[in-house]
Amino acid sequence: MNPRVLFLADQFSNAPRTAGASHPGGAELTDDAAIEACPWPVEIAKAADFDPARLDDFDVHVIGNFERAPSRLIRALAARGRHVMFEHDLRVCQWNGNFPIAWEKIHRQTQRCICPHPGFSALYKTALGTIFLTHRQLAVYQKNPFFELGPHQVLGSSLMNQAFFERVDAVRAQAEQTRDIDTAVIYSRHKIKGVKEAIEYCEARGVEPFVIRDMTPEGVLDTFSRTRRFVYLPAGLEPAGRVLVEARFLGASVISNPNAGVAGESWWNLDDAAALEVLRDAPARFWRFIEVWLEQDEAGARAPLKSVRVPPLARAIAPAANVVLRGCETFIPAKLVRAAHQNKVKRRAADASDVTLSGRLKESSAVSPDDH
Repeated sequence: MNPRVLFLADQFSNAPRTAGASHPGGAELTDDAAIEACPWPVEIAKAADFDPARLDDFDVHVIGNFERAPSRLIRALAARGRHVMFEHDLRVCQWNGNFPIAWEKIHRQTQRCICPHPGFSALYKTALGTIFLTHRQLAVYQKNPFFELGPHQVLGSSLMNQAFFERVDAVRAQAEQTRDIDTAVIYSRHKIKGVKEAIEYCEARGVEPFVIRDMTPEGVLDTFSRTRRFVYLPAGLEPAGRVLVEARFLGASVISNPNAGVAGESWWNLDDAAALEVLRDAPARFWRFIEVWLEQDEAGARAPLKSVRVPPLARAIAPAANVVLRGCETFIPAKLVRAAHQNKVKRRAADASDVTLSGRLKESSAVSPDDH
């Protein structure tokens, strides 16, 4: 099998940067790592610029960090059904999973998406398969009452490129490492990333953290290799947690909470050497998933879609209910309308612990990255 691959995204890591996004994001870096590891001929293209007439030049279309695309491209992809959805955040959600900033009570308090996502629904229905980063991310999709899910797999983490593993190997080979940064946090303008909570955690312990801000991806990795402890306390769902992976394998102890998706994966609890091998295999695992789906499709054995039949009225009721709840929140004391789940969400955000400790103490064991 030597399929021709088209990798579509809104932009890639080499895109011209803006004042608000001066460096590539984690999704772009993960897409890059997938492209680098592709075992077949691959062409990359920005969704906004791609001519749908060229889709027939390829055997499989991988949809990466792709949230803004012309409707005619979406229709053309769905009509062919030769695509794979690669999920980075929660692209079916109007808030993209950033629940803490949602004005809707259902999203904000239950950390659950109820968006009908009409824009991408046809793509999920016709996809060869969907690849998720973590099981925690997958669970949010599965709980959406409007989401129809066909064949899918979970990678267990973000994808790292070969240069990252070379850097990790070099750091691990050093007999002594200079760690001149005691504690670091990473700045983000997104509330869900929990920078305020991380700084408060440090200050409560009499520590003034080093704030990683406006650095290139290479600068961030350099900082992690000099850091003893990295504090990252997302205020809500963090589908993956790429920075946790980077910090851990560059030698920092990681303080996080149960909102971080990667820390909930079984492989994360392996010792560092075994866990690193699971991580190292992830890019190749990505393409093995796709190879299996292509073979199943060629054999006429594509897994059926789990159909969700939602009456049109129900699709209208969900957002309308949020408007009513928002009104109640405005005029009625918050304690009378606060969902019990909100307290659980707050406890999860506050439940900070060293999520690298068990991985460093546990004996290596045969645990699949797909176990959960």
